[in-house]
Amino acid sequence: MKITIPKILKSWFSGKHKKRNIWITVILAVVIILVLLISSKKGNAGAIQTGFVTKQNLQETVLSTGQVISGTDLSLSFQGTGVVRKVNVKEGDQVTEGQVLAYLNQGSAAAALTQAQANYDKLINGATQNDVQSLQDAESSAQVNLNNAYNGAFNTLNNGYTAILNAYTTSKTIQDAYFSSADSSWSPVHENVNNINNNLVIVKNGISYTNNADAISSAISSSANSLASVLASLQIIRDQTDTDSYKDRISAADKSALDSQKSAVSSALSSINSLQSSLALYKVSLQTAQHNLSAKQSPPRQEDIDSAQAQVDAARAVVNNLIITAPASGTITSVDVKVGELATPSKEAIVLQNVGDLHAEADVSEANVASLQVGQPIDYTFDALGPDQHFAGKVMTINPASTVISGVVNYLVKGSLENVPNIKPGMTANMTILVAKKDNALAVPSTAVINKNNKQYVRVIDNDKNKTYHEVQVQTGLQADGGLVEIVSGISDGQEIVVYMK
Repeated sequence: MKITIPKILKSWFSGKHKKRNIWITVILAVVIILVLLISSKKGNAGAIQTGFVTKQNLQETVLSTGQVISGTDLSLSFQGTGVVRKVNVKEGDQVTEGQVLAYLNQGSAAAALTQAQANYDKLINGATQNDVQSLQDAESSAQVNLNNAYNGAFNTLNNGYTAILNAYTTSKTIQDAYFSSADSSWSPVHENVNNINNNLVIVKNGISYTNNADAISSAISSSANSLASVLASLQIIRDQTDTDSYKDRISAADKSALDSQKSAVSSALSSINSLQSSLALYKVSLQTAQHNLSAKQSPPRQEDIDSAQAQVDAARAVVNNLIITAPASGTITSVDVKVGELATPSKEAIVLQNVGDLHAEADVSEANVASLQVGQPIDYTFDALGPDQHFAGKVMTINPASTVISGVVNYLVKGSLENVPNIKPGMTANMTILVAKKDNALAVPSTAVINKNNKQYVRVIDNDKNKTYHEVQVQTGLQADGGLVEIVSGISDGQEIVVYMK
C-alpha cells in the first residue's frame, strides 16, 4: 500500500495523540536549530582572520606631488613695440634689482622725455634775466605806443572840433540867408543848427579838460558821439535845401558848401573812430605785456608744476616701456630675445628667478586639505635625487581659493625647503605632510572596526580554537597610515579580535 508524506503528516497531527505529537515536533525543531548554530560556530575558524590589539607608534600623513618653485619667478617682456637695441645679460647671470637687462631703440621717445624734463626744469628754475629783460622791453614799447596815441589824440580832437565849428558856421549862414521866416522848413533847420552848436560846445569843453588818459578817452568818446550827431544834422539841413520851396532859391554853391562840411565831419568821425580802435589795441598790448612780465617774475603755480611733472612722467613711461629692468635680484634663467629683432609686448623676453629662494608647491584635494595647518612638518623626496634622500620642510601657506583639476577640487599648498642642495626650479617634489602623531597608542586594523547605528564595534574572540566572538563597542581616535585606527577605549592591549570575515 502506498503511503504519501502529506498523509503521514495528517495522521501525525490528528488523532488521540495530537497534542503529544505537536510538542515532540517543536522540541525536535529546537534541537535541530541549536545543532545548526553550534555547527556554524565551529566553522568560524575557517571563515575569519584574527589579529591582536597592540600598542604602536601611529601617524597620519597627507601625500602629494608638486614642483620646486622659485620665490622670485618673473617672466619679463617689453611693454612697447620696437627693435631690440641691446641685451645686457645671458642665462646664468646674477642681476640686482633695478639693473637694465635689455632695451629697444628709444629714438623719439627719449627726445620727448628730454624736452619735457627741460620744460619742467625751466618752470622750476624761473625766468632768466634775458627773459625778464625781453618782457620788460615789450612792456615799455607798449606803453610808449599808448602814450603816443594819447598825445596824438589832441590833434584828432582839435580836427573834430574844427570840423564841427565849420559845419556850424556854414549851416548858420544858410539858415540866416534862406530860413529866417517861420515856415515848414524853418523848424528842422533851426533845430539842427542849434544841435550843431550844442555839440560844438560839448567838444570844446571835452578838449579843455584832457589832462589825463581817462579824460582824453572821455573826450574822444564824446567827440565821436558829437560828430555823429552833427553829421546827422547836416544831412537834415541839406535835405531841406532840396525841398520844393527851397531847391531853386538856394544856390548850388551853398548846397556844395553843406556837402563839403558833411565830408569834413565824416572824415573827422572816421579819424576819431580809428583813434578809439588804436587806443583799445594799445591798451590790450600793454596789459598783455604787463601780464607776461608779471607771470614770468612770479613763482610757478602748483597747477603748472603738476602739469609739467605729468608731462615728464608720461614721457618717462613711454621710455620705460622700451626698457626691461630687473624688478628684483636673482638669476637669469632664460633669454629669448636678440639684438635687431622686433619685440612685442606679448612675447616673453627674459625669465628672472631667485634660485637661492625656493619652495615647493602642490595641489591637495579637498578631502585632505581640512587636516592641514600652517607649520606642519613635511618630508620631501625628489625624483631627481632618488627616493632614499629625504629632506625636511614645513607648510608655509594654504591657499583659501580652490582650483578644479580633472573634476576634483584642490587647494594650493606651499612648503618650505630647508638645506636641500642641488635642486632647481621645476623639479618634481614628493611631499609627505605629517598631520598627526601618537606614540604607544592602542591600534587595530581599520577592517576590524564595524559601524552600527552610528556606533563603532570590534569583535573580540571568545574561543581561540573555535574562533567564537562577541562584539564590543569602542571609541576610535586617529585614522593612521597603514590602515590602522587608534582605539581610545573599549578593548585592551593583547586581546585577539576579528580583523576580517568572509
